[in-house]
Amino acid sequence: MLKLILKTLSKEFYAAHAGLFLFGFYLAFGVVEGSQLLSYHKTLMLMVYSSPLILASVFLFWLLYVLKCLFFIRKQLKLAQYHFVFLLATAGKKKQFRLWLKVYVVLLLPILGYIIPFIYVGLAERHFIGVLATISFVIILLSTVSGYMFRIINYSHVPVKVYFSFPCPQLKKPYWTWPLYYLLTGQTLMLFGSKILSFSLFTLVMWVFADVSKDLRVALIGILAAVLSHSMLIQVMLRQEMDQLSFSRSLPIKLRTRIGQNLLVFLVLFLPEIFFYLYRFDWQVQPFLVGLLFGMAGLMTLRMVLYWIKLDLDRYFKWLLAFFFVNMFVILSGYAVAFSLLMLSAYFLYFFFFYYRTDLQEV
Repeated sequence: MLKLILKTLSKEFYAAHAGLFLFGFYLAFGVVEGSQLLSYHKTLMLMVYSSPLILASVFLFWLLYVLKCLFFIRKQLKLAQYHFVFLLATAGKKKQFRLWLKVYVVLLLPILGYIIPFIYVGLAERHFIGVLATISFVIILLSTVSGYMFRIINYSHVPVKVYFSFPCPQLKKPYWTWPLYYLLTGQTLMLFGSKILSFSLFTLVMWVFADVSKDLRVALIGILAAVLSHSMLIQVMLRQEMDQLSFSRSLPIKLRTRIGQNLLVFLVLFLPEIFFYLYRFDWQVQPFLVGLLFGMAGLMTLRMVLYWIKLDLDRYFKWLLAFFFVNMFVILSGYAVAFSLLMLSAYFLYFFFFYYRTDLQEV
């Protein structure tokens, strides 16, 4: 049964999230020169051990990944072709637990492959408390999720008792809010993972440059990091538009209305970062307007790039690297406002002239 589950559920999980793994691999190993790779990761690991807050953030990221694995398996088990998995209920409790433990070890290989050298560095540098916390957290995480899978297989037929029901009114969802509802309900983990990464990178940038934290260029670098943290969310939103909302092209919606709706969606999506950015600058209007313009221009540019390359993730990662270096140069040169206006103008022109020329079925 283990081999069958690995060849079906595990294989489908890795296939469905291949783009995410490629993006993570690129961030971990592609942005640093090969000669500096070991020293870079060792410094990164020591920085994690040096701060309980950073270590807790890493644990939270691992937890989100495990939840993503769990939700994927639960979703697949609802399909008819995976009903055979419920035959595990005939096996013993210990056998089922060990089987699911092995399944999740395979699903967590991208994380476990990094945890092993992480523990080694911790032991070598005598961060024993951090190492103990890491090992304990991984064991508890795997045990909990394996026990939960045992409960799903054996007690899914038992109705759940509802002790309290909170009346929730049915709200109308305007058309322009559909991408946001999709992220909130269908891509919850990716949404919250992107937000956590966004705030973490923004805070890290402000901490590294704490001595000049009031410099507008430092804050714009933080905004740039936040924009890049949303790069996979933009890809998911565009994929949903092409898979589920392609019918909207036949609706009598003017192009300027579509542009306004897209801007509104990204504004709502990026609003937490903008408020955090505004808070860091003591609620000053001029830095707020510059940061808002730069952030919105970056998000819309990434959307335009995805349209242009037709959701080719391999090319998208290369564009992300180029986008980072070009924007860093622009920020340090002091031309952020002019470049933001240029990016927005390019997006508007591309949208007006090429939106209806892009065949969604081909993508």
